[in-house]
Amino acid sequence: MTHTVLGVIYFIAFSHALMLATSLYKRSSQNGAARLLSLLLVIMGYNLFEGGVLYTGLYTVLPHTMDLLPLSALFLGPVFYLYVSRVTGLRSKLGYFSLLHFVPGFMIWLYNSPSVFRSAEDKIAMWQYILTSSDSVTLQPVIIALLVAVKIHLGCYLWLSWRSINTFEVAAKQLRADDTQLVLYRLKLTVIGLIILESVWVGLFFLQQTFSINTLGSVSNIWLLFVAGFVLTFGYVGLQKPNLIFDAEERKLTEHGSDHRLEKAPPKNSASDKVKYFHSALPESTLDVLAKEVESKLHNDQLYLDETLSLTKLAKLTDIRSHTLSQVISQSMNTNFYKLINGYRVQHAVGLIEDSGNSWSLERIAFESGFSNRVTFVKAFKEVIGCTPSAHKKQFLSKQA
Repeated sequence: MTHTVLGVIYFIAFSHALMLATSLYKRSSQNGAARLLSLLLVIMGYNLFEGGVLYTGLYTVLPHTMDLLPLSALFLGPVFYLYVSRVTGLRSKLGYFSLLHFVPGFMIWLYNSPSVFRSAEDKIAMWQYILTSSDSVTLQPVIIALLVAVKIHLGCYLWLSWRSINTFEVAAKQLRADDTQLVLYRLKLTVIGLIILESVWVGLFFLQQTFSINTLGSVSNIWLLFVAGFVLTFGYVGLQKPNLIFDAEERKLTEHGSDHRLEKAPPKNSASDKVKYFHSALPESTLDVLAKEVESKLHNDQLYLDETLSLTKLAKLTDIRSHTLSQVISQSMNTNFYKLINGYRVQHAVGLIEDSGNSWSLERIAFESGFSNRVTFVKAFKEVIGCTPSAHKKQFLSKQA
């Protein structure tokens, strides 16, 4: 009965994985990174499908749908890493070189091809043996080494992905004024969760094979529940910004500033400020002039109302080099791009809220002020004004009464 319930849950999770993958694919641009994330969801979804077929006993009816992708972790790692590489601008597009990441997976698949294409009777017998075998079965050293190597392979790709995401999460406030940092933060937490999950598996596997402790067997039945959770998380994060990609100029700025931890603007004339811009030939007087020009351009042309405005886009609109503009914002304005742009947006929103002739909802005010979603709007509003938009509206109305 327990297995049947788990099987139904896995089928439900599988259907959600397919829906999320389809939605991500459709909402992504042709060369968008989210299409790779949708492929990741399909692979993880197939694992859930196998679990559903196995635990509901349908493997006796659908034997040839099982074991089509042995050791799928060899594909999960490269696919996710290529997704992160696309997001962070490391690869503007995926070429034939990217296929090299899948060589281990294809080699294992070819090695297991006799098992993949075995008869229905043999597959049914294999899965029946797996369901009824003892948890304390000791595997051959070669098999143990292979399984551990697969987990290490996945772990390496996850670590490389985490490192890239972490770097861009730190730099996001210098480059974007939307919820990019929040999306990257959630994605980073998901990767950390996967690394922990895989580490736990290796630890339990070691205990089982070395000391015959059935810890791995006791959790194997619900292992795919964690996979289902990660499927939903990846899908949710991906749908927040399906076309999230940092361009080459943003990557260049990020790589330049990654050693200086740019999440906080340094105090004016600080030592770190001088280290970061030691090669700049611009005097402070020139930077101050450029700062006034940027403020004038933002105010007069209301550039902040563009929800897609980024540092590199603003640099083009103001005819200032991206690195110079970053220096102007950090040194002369003593802030970062996120706070600068959202400060203008919040003041614009305050004007709309306090306009007695305006009956717009806070949701519409957020979009009309340049915010891409309500979450970013509320967060920025609280940082600038000190309270939520709804609280500010109530306070203003009470004063008017």
